[in-house]
Amino acid sequence: MNNTHRERRQFLKLATTGLAAAPLAGLGMATAASAQEQLPHLDEESEEARALNYRHDATQVDHPEYQEGQNCGNCLLYTDPSAKEWGPCAVFPGKLVAEGGWCTAYVPRG
Repeated sequence: MNNTHRERRQFLKLATTGLAAAPLAGLGMATAASAQEQLPHLDEESEEARALNYRHDATQVDHPEYQEGQNCGNCLLYTDPSAKEWGPCAVFPGKLVAEGGWCTAYVPRG
């Protein structure tokens, strides 16, 4: 068998494996999204939220560190920027924060 046939055979094996794995990759993303939806929303009155002056609505924040336009959705610590309305935050593990929220741990997304 010449080199071209070996390369073609190897390519076909890899392509077939990739096609078989594609639906499984989608399942993993769906599972992660489903798990995220089951997390509770961070309570503004919880000790952890109050410690960092967290508010669900950044437009209602009255804090010297807050700057207009800052919100969880454009914060580096909002770990799933594609999450709309509520998403995970590295500062509040196991809880979802409002995309339009804010806290003093805000770090602008580069």
